[in-house]
Amino acid sequence: MEYKIIKNFVSKKEQKKLIDWIINNRNTPGLFSDANMNGNRITTRYSKDFSFPDTAYKIQKRIITKLKFKEFKLPKYHHGMVASYAGENDTVFEHLDPQWYPPYETLHCNLMLQKPLKGGKPIINKKNININERDLWCYYVSKVPHASSKVMGSRARLMYVFGFCIDPKEKIL
Repeated sequence: MEYKIIKNFVSKKEQKKLIDWIINNRNTPGLFSDANMNGNRITTRYSKDFSFPDTAYKIQKRIITKLKFKEFKLPKYHHGMVASYAGENDTVFEHLDPQWYPPYETLHCNLMLQKPLKGGKPIINKKNININERDLWCYYVSKVPHASSKVMGSRARLMYVFGFCIDPKEKIL
């Protein structure tokens, strides 16, 4: 299986807390910065010395429990998490992410918090994936080419990335 979707992984209350944190902090100097993907997206990927909301850490633990990780490490970005704000015309070109600790594979579990008016869909191995708000989709970003379609309209795509480096002997997906 190339990816796994878990529908309604978070409650509406959790969704609101994470959205509010992104909206309230996206203009904080040094916290959100350009995602370096030639688009219109800012993320926390390159930031350090801050805390995500408690809700994010609870969701991270829920993912570990739900997917039954045994042997894993967190990627080298802050606490293995990234908050993302993708504005109008943002797109992600097809790419692979690094293996942070070879031979461990990098797995991302992405949480869609707010969909744009149109577009912004994940593309995994050249297939458009239909995701709803509050859905979690997981896949090995170090093994499977991935991208996203262009965000259209004034409503930003908001999401969290929960990253894990998984021992290749584990069968997560």
